[in-house]
Amino acid sequence: MLIIAEDRATYPPKGQIPNLETDEEACATIGKRIERLLPDGYQGEVLARLVTWSASSLSNQSFPSWADAITAATTYAREEFAGGTDQRRRDKALDGGDLARLGTAVASTGRTDDPQIALRDKSRRWANCGLAAFQIREQLHIRGGEPVRQSAQTYGAGQGAALRQALLALPANAQTVRLFDCQFPQVHNFMIEVHHDGSRYLAQGYQGTYFAHWWLGLDDSYSGTPGADILALRERYGFGRPISAPDYTSLLDGLAAVISGGWPQAAVQWRTLPFNPDRQEVEGIGQRAASPTCLVEVFDLRKPDVARAALGGGDASLSELATRGLSTD
Repeated sequence: MLIIAEDRATYPPKGQIPNLETDEEACATIGKRIERLLPDGYQGEVLARLVTWSASSLSNQSFPSWADAITAATTYAREEFAGGTDQRRRDKALDGGDLARLGTAVASTGRTDDPQIALRDKSRRWANCGLAAFQIREQLHIRGGEPVRQSAQTYGAGQGAALRQALLALPANAQTVRLFDCQFPQVHNFMIEVHHDGSRYLAQGYQGTYFAHWWLGLDDSYSGTPGADILALRERYGFGRPISAPDYTSLLDGLAAVISGGWPQAAVQWRTLPFNPDRQEVEGIGQRAASPTCLVEVFDLRKPDVARAALGGGDASLSELATRGLSTD
């Protein structure tokens, strides 16, 4: 578990942080609060360590403040990096068997190819939809893309037209790429990448269902057997392809409809959106309380060409290149 004393009022009585692997809202809220404290070059690793501590039932990490926790997590990440191991690529505390396999692998190769450990890491980074969006943005930052946060606004009932208009905005010039980091709190987080010529790309993972890699067509890491509906939606919106104008209009109409009423109405619309039309997921969404809202954070990449070159170049979307850049295969 992870305890942050300065957050006692938020998480009484001691400040025990929720499991950030499963609590999407807490993960997104805390991630935004501490983002400015994360060290350059280790943002992803430090955030991953905090997530790991929050999810672990095998260790008790207690700190007076987030700054102290981040200092400890940074030390941990740097020591692992200096040691040349891939321990920083794990998503939760490992049991004895995992540790034995990891130790053997690292002793002989300096890294681990154990599929269970690799799958755990991939799940942490890429199936948690909030962390997938964060990892993409962080990769673009680390590779010199210079993402700059422009705005953040939450849209609710009666603001469908405003949400649609916001997501139609283009970058100011051809040297800039815009990222829309969109979140339905505790439900789903996804990224829309927009270029000055009007090309738009959707990148996402979906908690417990698929990794960003699967959505982009980079591997077959779907949980179970994908149904016809999600496969059809991936054909239209995924594989790292530009979204067609009619399909983007359909997406915006759907998002506006989701926030126009309650969750039962949103669930009906969810079946048509390119996220997760699974029947059980839709039924669960329909049973949620309160009213749906969508938070949109706008980032402009000031040096997308620098990031593209650092990620290997090519014609793929920057989101796809960033996802490849942190593959755990």
